[in-house]
Amino acid sequence: MRPLPSHLSEDQIKYHIDPQKDVDCFSPINVAKITAGEETGFPPCTPQAVIEILNHYQIDLTGKKALILGRSMVVGRPLAMMMLKQNATVTICHTKTKNLFEETKKAEILVAAAGKAKIVKADMVGEGAVVIDVGINVDQNGKLCGDVDFEQVQHKAGMITPVPGGVGSVTSTVLVKHTIKALKQQKAIN
Repeated sequence: MRPLPSHLSEDQIKYHIDPQKDVDCFSPINVAKITAGEETGFPPCTPQAVIEILNHYQIDLTGKKALILGRSMVVGRPLAMMMLKQNATVTICHTKTKNLFEETKKAEILVAAAGKAKIVKADMVGEGAVVIDVGINVDQNGKLCGDVDFEQVQHKAGMITPVPGGVGSVTSTVLVKHTIKALKQQKAIN
């Protein structure tokens, strides 16, 4: 699970992890499998959690305008590939995107994964949009919060995930599912 302790370099470690045991997608082999749309690898747990939330609530991504605010290899980029596989029209933005407010307002599905506390305000969200908050931050009062200003956005969004108690909870469950899948694959158990 990321982030690694500061004395460890992910750029060095990722090449030494057995892809069959790589339950949170460090290995470049599993990253390539996501890009290729293969099912045999392990996607990162947090993007998989986002997909599972959307699937649970029967939100069909086909043709939907999905915007991911964040371009990391941990969430943004792999999630884009996973959403493309489900036929969404995906836009990736970040904190340096010009006209970010205009871009985010167009999204039918907005995933906030920028790593900035309460960066997404109500005026950035289209009416009725599905808003998934991946962020884990601490606000100026020392309170855990997401990348979305939940109090502002909840009245405008059609659906919204809270922080805490949203994506993070599902992410932990996905990690356990991946661990069980890895065991079954290695032991050839159906």
